[in-house]
This record gives sequence, C-alpha cells and structure tokens, in this order.
Amino acid sequence: QVRAYGPGLQGGLVGKPAPFAIDTKGAGTGGLGLTVEGPCEAKIECQDNGDGSCSVSYLPTELGEYTINILFAEQHVPGSPFKAAVQAAFDPSKVIASGPGLERGKVNEAGSFTVDCSAAGEAELTIEIVSDSGSKAEVCVQNHGDGTYSITYTPPSPGMYSITIKYGGHTVPTFPVRLQVDPAVDTSGVKVYGPGVEPRGEQLYIIHFRFKEVI
Repeated sequence: QVRAYGPGLQGGLVGKPAPFAIDTKGAGTGGLGLTVEGPCEAKIECQDNGDGSCSVSYLPTELGEYTINILFAEQHVPGSPFKAAVQAAFDPSKVIASGPGLERGKVNEAGSFTVDCSAAGEAELTIEIVSDSGSKAEVCVQNHGDGTYSITYTPPSPGMYSITIKYGGHTVPTFPVRLQVDPAVDTSGVKVYGPGVEPRGEQLYIIHFRFKEVI
C-alpha cells in the first residue's frame, strides 16, 4: 500500500518549498502521478530515493488552498487528494505598535513609539507619517535585531497626520491611525510678572526653637 506523508500535505508558506514523501514499498508495480492545483502553478520537484520511496516538494508562490493529487497505478493513494493551506511567510496582524507618539506630537520635536514584529515572521517594515496637507514627517527606524523596532519622527507642521505601518507591503491592522501634532511653544516672548514673583526687599524671619533636656 502506498503511503504519503509530510508537512507539505497539510500546508506551507509562500515562497518556500513544501516537502512531503511518498513510500511505495510493497505496493507492486505501477506508475506514480503527481499534480498540485491551486491559486498559482507550483513547481514540483521529485527525487527517487532508490528504495521504493521518493522525496517531493512543491513551491507555492501565492497564498491560498492547494490540492495535491497523488496517484499510483492511476488510483488515488489513501488521503488523496490532500488539501494544503499555504499562508504568507509573515503575518502583519501579529505586528504590535505602542507608545505615546502614536497619539500626539509637537512640531519640530521628536515623537516616538515602538513596533514589535517578533511574532509576525520576517518581512520589511515601512512607516509613513503624512499630514492632511501633504507634509511628511521625517521618520527614523532603529532595528534592534530581535524583531523589535524603535521609531522616532519629527513633524514639520501642526495639524492632523496619518500614521501608516506596513509589513511586507501589507498594512498592519488598525492602521492608519490619526496623530494630532500641536504647534511648537516659543517661550522667548513669555513674561512672568505679579506680586508672587517680584522682589519685595529683605524680609526678617524669627524662628523659635524649643529644646528638651535629655537625661
């Protein structure tokens, strides 16, 4: 009886070979047929191990459900056709952003927040912060090498901005978010005056001390 097994029969990741094996030992003579059907044409590689088994892999280039047909002597082997769910090699829904810089900022002052992609797989992180008037904030992304990033930005003008975070070219859920940027405060023209801050000359304070003799 022919037996097919391996992770590629259950699913895989886009752009990565999905492997499985076929064992025909004791099945007698017959031709082996393989087809993979899905959202795209997946390249199939099959290696004869010389012991009645073969190692197979297919390369999915799009996510979705793939159907793997394995026939021996023109008959489906047990379990065939197999349904394999191919997912993206990264998951933008697992990207987490947090920090005060996601809500408010100030003109020409650095705002900051953090982005955690450690559970989202490997992909490119891109961040864009644009005002409603079209002004773009300068964004600096610091990669800590462990899947986490520190983000700093400097908005050039006050107003409402949109922060968009993309991972692997896909927008992270809950984004874009709205950012309120307040005007910069110039204290050079601020004057403080009043009786509480004006000098009033010397004042005499009398302080009484009471001592208690300890025997």
